[in-house]
Amino acid sequence: MMYRLMAALKRPLVHLFYRFPPAGLEPERLGVYLNGLVDRAHLSGDVAEIGCNIGGTAVLASTALRHMGWTGTYICYDTFSGFVQDQFDVDAGLGTPRNRSRMFAANSVALARTLLRFHGCEDVKLVKGDVTATSPQDLSPSYSAILLDIDLSEPTYLALKMFWPRVCSGGAIYVDDCCEESIWKARLGYERFRAESGLPTTYKAGLGILYKE
Repeated sequence: MMYRLMAALKRPLVHLFYRFPPAGLEPERLGVYLNGLVDRAHLSGDVAEIGCNIGGTAVLASTALRHMGWTGTYICYDTFSGFVQDQFDVDAGLGTPRNRSRMFAANSVALARTLLRFHGCEDVKLVKGDVTATSPQDLSPSYSAILLDIDLSEPTYLALKMFWPRVCSGGAIYVDDCCEESIWKARLGYERFRAESGLPTTYKAGLGILYKE
């Protein structure tokens, strides 16, 4: 209840709190991701951001794509209420601090939509729920690029299994929080999927990257 109230209180103050889009990526990772989007703006296929929080990165990324003449759909998948507790508990057992379990809980679809509207990005599509249980009807047939920023090991692995077959030729998936010193365990999910799929390891600025030939 407290976190829902916090999200509701933020909505009418978006223009004050979020005058500039609050990107969820470290600057160097944001640069890698945006550069990857620009390089793939010519490809057919939508772009997915899995774990968007309140949508700050989506504002920057979708705006950059539109400026490049891209005409696809930018889709954000998120619980819009923080981590799924069972998934977080697994990583807490692997060393992720338990005090981070409610880190992204003060959120809502309404808050993210308000921020996107304020920054002129009304066309960004929001899909609410645990991405590992996403309905096929909420998946695009083809993605040119995907940012996977779930932080946790198991949902990262399951999301890669779900989305990788839908990445078009020349496309790529960028997995955040893959540096060895990170408190988050997304790297474990990335490495598990990469190894099972026989794909090469590519790390850049703390992102784990998969390229589709």
